Amino acid sequence: MLLQFPGRLDLVRERVGHASICPSSWSPLLGVIEKILPGVETRLRRIDRDVARRSFKVHRALSVANRTRLRYSDSGWQDSCYPSLEPGTIFRFDDPEGRAQQEFSAEGGPIDAGLILHDCAQQSWSLTMTAPRERRDAVMPAVLTLLRRLAEDLVDAFVVSHAIGSPDQPSRDRIESTWDQLCTPVLLLDRELSIGAANTAAEDLLREARYFRPRFFDDHLSLANRNDGQVLEAAVNRLLSGRRASARVSLEGLRRSAPLSVTLRRAGSPDWRRQFAPELAESAHVLAVFRLPEGSAIAASAHG
Repeated sequence: MLLQFPGRLDLVRERVGHASICPSSWSPLLGVIEKILPGVETRLRRIDRDVARRSFKVHRALSVANRTRLRYSDSGWQDSCYPSLEPGTIFRFDDPEGRAQQEFSAEGGPIDAGLILHDCAQQSWSLTMTAPRERRDAVMPAVLTLLRRLAEDLVDAFVVSHAIGSPDQPSRDRIESTWDQLCTPVLLLDRELSIGAANTAAEDLLREARYFRPRFFDDHLSLANRNDGQVLEAAVNRLLSGRRASARVSLEGLRRSAPLSVTLRRAGSPDWRRQFAPELAESAHVLAVFRLPEGSAIAASAHG
């Protein structure tokens, strides 16, 4: 299927870029995969190992589930009953020697193929695909083609969307290079509007003097319109202090500029952070996703 219609792979790749923004954006990605591979069921699967609770101050780990002895490796504490699964590994259900298959097939029924997205002492995540038995031979080549070609992008998108704000947070370079796949400007901001990461499209937008002031010495976001700055900072603080997961702000800019729409979302996954320490469940960062005014020179350069 994918081999006959390569344009479909580009559609999935576009959705992978959007999936790097937040955990909720993975549902549309899975929907697109199922649309181009009729009959294939895709899922994000999590194995909770319950073997450790990590924090910044406590470096020892206790097995809560079965009191087994833990070992320490370069990636942290590991339960000796569970092998380490390398992110980016593709596994197949018909591989009896596959360690990943043995672990993930026990969760929710059989799996035809999958991709390891993340692995640590507390949990493992995979993207799994299952086809009806009568269509398995026909669709498996397309499934494996998709996983092989997008494995690296899928792993990066998953970690960037889920792990921000946790000890697993990827480096700024990795976050920005992942978001660079998007033509949509995206910023990572804290309460003081300090920029933790920005993709290329956002860097281009920040040079637009109608909305932003130049940054000379730091990564603090400064708005050209003082009222815009107050509105944005207040919205960020309300979002981080309340129960809402998202908010929308319209920046007025200077000289009767077209309004610049910004959607704010709490960054990362609270469930992901909670596995390390309960106090990390609340987010300290938001994502600012900009929608450029239609017909503007900024939008034209971004899409160009």
